[in-house]
Amino acid sequence: MKFEKKSPIRMGWLMAMFDLPVLLDEERKEAARFRKALLDDGFVMIQYSVYSRPCVSLERMMKYYERVKSYAPRTGEVRLLFFTDKQWGMSKLISRTSKKLEKVPEQIEFFPELSDNPSNRKVDEKNNFLLF
Repeated sequence: MKFEKKSPIRMGWLMAMFDLPVLLDEERKEAARFRKALLDDGFVMIQYSVYSRPCVSLERMMKYYERVKSYAPRTGEVRLLFFTDKQWGMSKLISRTSKKLEKVPEQIEFFPELSDNPSNRKVDEKNNFLLF
């Protein structure tokens, strides 16, 4: 995977989505090992088979791409996507119950231009839909 070195992208999110077989005991263990490895690598579970990790640059994203590739299961499929912080901020979450939204980790928050902006988040008056 190659990226242009001159890319202006500074902050983004690497999303791992996967569909792994879990019929056999060994397959379930490998899927659980993969999920744990993602968490240990700083990914946050978005949904059961969707994890995401903030990356401060394309170079950092490539580092984690290589790491995920090194511990990905032998069976099933793993898809990695990169979103700029602006694209991630335009995503929408629809939930019937209150849910804690993902945010940029504290170690990145000291860069004001990278910080999560709570004023961009909106909740409807009945708290049925959480939009960010």
